Amino acid sequence: MSEEKLGQHYLAALNEAFPGVVLDHAWQTKDQLTVTVKVNYLPEVVEFLYYKQGGWLSVLFGNDERKLNGHYAVYYVLSMEKGTKCWVTVRVEVDANKPEYPSVTPRVPAAVWGEREVRDMYGLIPVGLPDERRLVLPDDWPDELYPLRKDSMDYRQRPAPTTDAETYEFINELGDKKNNVVPIGPLHVTSDEPGHFRLFVDGENIIDADYRLFYVHRGMEKLAETRMGYNEVTFLSDRVCGICGFAHSTAYTTSVETRWVFRCQNVRR
Repeated sequence: MSEEKLGQHYLAALNEAFPGVVLDHAWQTKDQLTVTVKVNYLPEVVEFLYYKQGGWLSVLFGNDERKLNGHYAVYYVLSMEKGTKCWVTVRVEVDANKPEYPSVTPRVPAAVWGEREVRDMYGLIPVGLPDERRLVLPDDWPDELYPLRKDSMDYRQRPAPTTDAETYEFINELGDKKNNVVPIGPLHVTSDEPGHFRLFVDGENIIDADYRLFYVHRGMEKLAETRMGYNEVTFLSDRVCGICGFAHSTAYTTSVETRWVFRCQNVRR
């Protein structure tokens, strides 16, 4: 008897709300469903799962799949908490010749950092993204060099800086209202990685913040992808963070083992 796959309800709800928009679907494990949708409907689909179906946007990421299907892809992973507890990932394919897709951020603000990261790393442009500043890459990084594209990096050459000046623009005001701005950083009081914070305060109340991290970005994902086998990445994941090594290595090994078990089960069937 086959094990029940979770997420059928959400797939049915999507097909009912957006007829003809779901192009494909597949389960990676019994509780991990991925639906591929038409790219122009991406914001509406994520908004529907987020607000109407009780999903939480856990992470979003890009992938260079040109050797597999001729496209890039972007994945929005939602943890479904309202009904059946499972994971639903919304996937869209992005044209390799015109790497653009509609931004989800105006509808689901939680997507802003992920979409900025995908733009930095893959050069995939989220059209309509309110915040177009870089997230991960430094200010002097070459404009047309995207580190996580499969064909982007030649380790025999070091990219030449494009500018010596910092060009990152921090937010200084909140609309028309004048507030006091309290800068914090680059050193954090708990000895975390360097970061610059700007707190907007109204009296004793912090009403907003603007901050930039990633000053010590080390390109570890690219290193794991290009220089290591799957059984060697644990050495690297242990060293992502000085106090989080166990969490990172456990997450990595769990994902590899879960995928392997699911694959073996499908082969036996």
